[in-house]
Amino acid sequence: MSTSTRAVTAVALLIGFYLLALGILVGLIALDVALYQASGEFRPGLLKLWALSAAVGYPVARVVFLTRRRKDDGELPGVLLARERQPELWALVDRISERTGVRGPAEIRLVPEVNAGVMEETRLLGLIPGKRHLVIGAPLLIGLTEGELESVLAHEFGHYSNRDVKLAAVTVAGRRAVLHTVSGLHHRADRHQAQETAKLAAKAEKRLAKGRKPSDEKAGGGVDRALAGLFTGYAKLYFRVSEAVGRRQEYAADQVAAQLAGRDATAAALRRIPALDAAQNFYLNRYATIGWDAGLLPPPGQVYGGLHHLLSDPKRRAELAEHALDLPEQEPDPYDSHPPIHLRVAAIEALPDDGRGPGATGPALALLREAERALAELEVVSLIPEASGKQRVDWPELVRASMLTRAREAGAPARQALIGLGLPPTAHGLLDGIDAGRSWEFTDRLPKSEQAAAATGRAAREFARPMLREELAHATVVALAEAGLAGWELSWAGPAELRLPDGFDDGFDAALDAACGDAPDTAPLRELLAGAGLAAGAPAV
Repeated sequence: MSTSTRAVTAVALLIGFYLLALGILVGLIALDVALYQASGEFRPGLLKLWALSAAVGYPVARVVFLTRRRKDDGELPGVLLARERQPELWALVDRISERTGVRGPAEIRLVPEVNAGVMEETRLLGLIPGKRHLVIGAPLLIGLTEGELESVLAHEFGHYSNRDVKLAAVTVAGRRAVLHTVSGLHHRADRHQAQETAKLAAKAEKRLAKGRKPSDEKAGGGVDRALAGLFTGYAKLYFRVSEAVGRRQEYAADQVAAQLAGRDATAAALRRIPALDAAQNFYLNRYATIGWDAGLLPPPGQVYGGLHHLLSDPKRRAELAEHALDLPEQEPDPYDSHPPIHLRVAAIEALPDDGRGPGATGPALALLREAERALAELEVVSLIPEASGKQRVDWPELVRASMLTRAREAGAPARQALIGLGLPPTAHGLLDGIDAGRSWEFTDRLPKSEQAAAATGRAAREFARPMLREELAHATVVALAEAGLAGWELSWAGPAELRLPDGFDDGFDAALDAACGDAPDTAPLRELLAGAGLAAGAPAV
């Protein structure tokens, strides 16, 4: 079946979706009229039947025909990249638009996601064209070459160079309408079920109060649930056909990208984008937001722009390249508008060599003037409001302060245990407790596993000893870091690296073992701390 035929079928199914709803309403009315005519006169019993018909017909009319669907009013997300401020990027877009013969966008916006797309303000389910908007994800500019970015944008314009695009727009609008209907019916059913559950619970409580056994009756979603099931079954058929249209168009748009930007650049972009998406998520979780709980963020422009540092690290670049080569093989999903990425790559790489190679190999970010400023503006419009209250610090300080905050939080139970024993909540306070023979009192106040909590005698000591050693080591590191004698250093190749005072590592393990032995000796660790410059009277942290 061709893409056009599938799209026409999807449109027909969309019309059928509304006809199904209309048929239910007309059928109910016809049934009510027939019952009245058959009775020959008005009878009170007809009121009950008409009420039942209304109970069935109302949710259909309400959800399918009467509810106003939310429109995406207001300004689009992202930062507007004006033509006069970004002439190089606009020149690339204009060139692609001209070569595809497709009307270009009225505006370009920078967004934080690993995504690019052309959106159009259409009317009448996409049949009447309107203003177009191009969105480009900042990670694409940071992680792709110019040639790869050209391929990505050519792919997006490729959707509009195909005459089937109008019908595809109808299927997209249709999917929204169908989802709106199904979710609306399920929402009504959930609300009805919650009300019935509350009523049944109240009845059960009254029966128990009278010494009677509660009813086994369970609440359901009523007629709304039955209608939701009916429309859901139809929606699945519609989605299978409409998403098939989307998958065909993805392949067609890939072909357009290969024709404009070259086979190799298109294949490379398709391979790189999933890896770039994983890198972006990893970067945001492990780097950009590492100081969130400490009230810190990277410098302006670096919340998203710092991804460049990660991708510039040789180890990370190798990981990204390996990820791009080893694409997972997935089974096609009949309800997904995009084919599995490995199949799209295979289709492009199966094309004859066009001799154009990877295309322009310069970084795509070079197309963006004042990139740091644009990325900083993107933070303002895309980060949650709480971000405005965070302090901006450079990367080394961000990592040092964030890791120290985490270390303090991890040591909170130990500090509370020391306070409970009347000891200073410091490394020296814990050493004093060990010297006073209170080690096991200390560990007994710490959170422990069920097995450790149940142990007694020698077994309890064996569970407690590693806990004591771990907390002593942790308290020592926090004390040194608080005094500025130790700290964590930023590493784009791996986790932050703890740096202890010169020579401290040489005797640290042995000193910990001595302090936590059967005959505790805290002198070696005290000497290490004193040699590093940490006096016994250091303030609590």
